[in-house]
Amino acid sequence: MIRLGIAGIGYIAEEYIKLIVSNKIKGCRICALSSRNFERMEGICSKYDLTNVSLFTNYEDMVKSGRIDMVMICTPHFTHPSMAIKAIESGIHTLIEKPVGVFSDEVEKLMKCVEMHPNILSGVLYCRRTSQAFNKIKDLISSGKIGELKRVNWIITNLYRTQAYHNAQSWKGTYKGEGGGLLMTQASHQLDLLIWLCGMPKNIHAFCYYGAERKIEVENDVMLHMEYQNGATAQFIASSREFPGSNRLEIIGSKGQVILSDDQNLLFRELEQDEKNYANTTDEVYGKIPFKEKEFTFDDADNSIQQAAIVNNFIGSIAGNTNVLCPVKEAINSLYIINGAYLSSWNSEIITFPMNTKEFRMKLEERF
Repeated sequence: MIRLGIAGIGYIAEEYIKLIVSNKIKGCRICALSSRNFERMEGICSKYDLTNVSLFTNYEDMVKSGRIDMVMICTPHFTHPSMAIKAIESGIHTLIEKPVGVFSDEVEKLMKCVEMHPNILSGVLYCRRTSQAFNKIKDLISSGKIGELKRVNWIITNLYRTQAYHNAQSWKGTYKGEGGGLLMTQASHQLDLLIWLCGMPKNIHAFCYYGAERKIEVENDVMLHMEYQNGATAQFIASSREFPGSNRLEIIGSKGQVILSDDQNLLFRELEQDEKNYANTTDEVYGKIPFKEKEFTFDDADNSIQQAAIVNNFIGSIAGNTNVLCPVKEAINSLYIINGAYLSSWNSEIITFPMNTKEFRMKLEERF
């Protein structure tokens, strides 16, 4: 039984606590909590009947206490890299709430720490990676069924947030509080999936709209255009000011196409021959390539199912039964995309990867 500590006892931490006490997350026991708000920790213990739990108002004291084997970091974005480093250096397996950080140069320091402690596991809570639908797409891509990537389109505009949402805490919708807006918070799951499925693009050109119809500093409406080394392109459109909005992903390759709607309904169209071969050998002026269609429906899109699954994956990794589904070295890629998108929007230019992380830091800190 893994002895678990949780750092930061806000809304998201409470969601994980619910999953643990309902036995949807297995193989661990909550042994410690860390928060500056002692009364909040006491209230959580009482609410969920948590017993024999050590309460710490100092995070370092918790990770050095000998009371835990694993920590879940559920604190504000800016604190993630430094807190993860302290845990790993203390020999504690570390699972970090998304995003892995705000400044990619700080996460690069975390990556070096991870490399120096190969026996201590670390990961990021990008729970959408557990989705059956996205794993099916990944299998189709990895097996070569889709062929060489041509184009990706993702419209994800069902991330609706009201003004009351932004007003709920003073730090919401601010650069100093969250490090960004829609891309850093709501849509970072989808950006992680995009890179997990299709790889890292060579550049990005971003158009961000700040405080559109909301009294906030940060972006809540975006359009990203990305290019890959092989000439493929990706368009990512996201908004938190539309209702009801859409969630539609299309990935088109030389051998086929996948269309995923609402993370549940998947259509796979498989060509009888590679489009490149057909285009260069057919006598048809326009032409139509025969293809077969398959439809799949998945029922695990509920957020709590995926949250439980990603934590269970990590606990299983500690036991040696599986691999960490989202390691830090992969989670940093979506942060590069986010940092690059902001820099592109602020500078009105295309950003090529690897990007200038120092320039991003300077530009963001100007907005605090």
